[in-house]
Amino acid sequence: MLVVDILVVAVLVAAAIYGWVAGIARALPLAGFAVGVVLGSRLPLVLGEELDSSAALVIALPAALIAGGIVAALAERLAAPVARLVGRSFLAEGLAGALLVGAAAAVVAWALAPAVSQIGSVRDDVERSEALERFNAVLTPVGTPREEAPQPDDADAAGPRLKGPSRAPGVFSNIGVRRADRNLVKVETDRCGHGFQGSGWVSGHGIVVTNAHVVTGSKRVTVLRRGKGSPLDATVVWFDGIHDLALLEVPALRGMSGLPLEKDPRPRTAGFTLGFPDGRKAVRPAQLGETTTNVDTDPLKLANKAGISLTLKNRLVTIIRGVNARGGSGGPMVDRRGNVLGTVFAGISDYGVTLAIPNRIVRSAIRRARSSVPVPACHAPPLKPTAKESIAARNA
Repeated sequence: MLVVDILVVAVLVAAAIYGWVAGIARALPLAGFAVGVVLGSRLPLVLGEELDSSAALVIALPAALIAGGIVAALAERLAAPVARLVGRSFLAEGLAGALLVGAAAAVVAWALAPAVSQIGSVRDDVERSEALERFNAVLTPVGTPREEAPQPDDADAAGPRLKGPSRAPGVFSNIGVRRADRNLVKVETDRCGHGFQGSGWVSGHGIVVTNAHVVTGSKRVTVLRRGKGSPLDATVVWFDGIHDLALLEVPALRGMSGLPLEKDPRPRTAGFTLGFPDGRKAVRPAQLGETTTNVDTDPLKLANKAGISLTLKNRLVTIIRGVNARGGSGGPMVDRRGNVLGTVFAGISDYGVTLAIPNRIVRSAIRRARSSVPVPACHAPPLKPTAKESIAARNA
């Protein structure tokens, strides 16, 4: 657990204890202040400003404080009558006070986090906080850094213009994108005398899903949560060259809940792909296609080929409308709720599509992965599976 998480939990416990001792009459104004903070923080939306814009935080912070003061004053007038309604039961008074003050403390921590995260020395710790992440999952935070927004994507200019969410920074207001962004990682490796990077996503219990071609031939693998902060050591615990799938174990990420795999992804579902194409975080609108074995094109062109199958013949793949650039390999496609629909492994620009590893393959690997596994040497030849081997792999 991070120091920030310990501090947040300690504040919540202390607030609940104070509420228990103080009772409902003193707790109600504090709860009113918290309600006002939430209402005031939504003012940017009323003014037509996106919550992830640079101006949102400037608007929301004073608005939250003013609204908090107003609602707290109103709650103070109601405190005495409400206390009489609750009665003089010590247990009822204590429980009500603890819940109200504890909830108020949680709201204040949630509201202050975006401002505190602007301080460079503590930014990484705040953004990695599991406690604050859970608060953000309930209510959209204000002031998501603008540089996290989708970048102009020349790489997919040949792809179709999809109907759906805008590519503007407001895409980070979508709960599915926010959820996926918190569980997105950049994967970096040392291989064959030089570095290589790709994308990945946290599935929970310290497991990161990425592509086999991202880690093949590597001597060392590290991940950066959301593409920044200190590199975290990772161990390859699954390597499947046929489906281009690798699983990494990252002890530092064991506390994260991760992204769920959609049980029955349906074609034509709208969503987003996330990753680090060309080294920059990007979010692109996408549409899920069918999962099939009927894709048979020229061999794939991958930078890292050691132990990786380059043919799509007899291979089960999920098709996604929209194209990613190099570096986006291993990133997830998610729906509007943040459920994973597929894991990107390649793009075919001539057809304007991206290819993804089906969820059933990823789910099976997560279930069976146990301990560290070797990866092919950097100069190993590409994998050439037979039809029987491909069929056996997808049915495992």
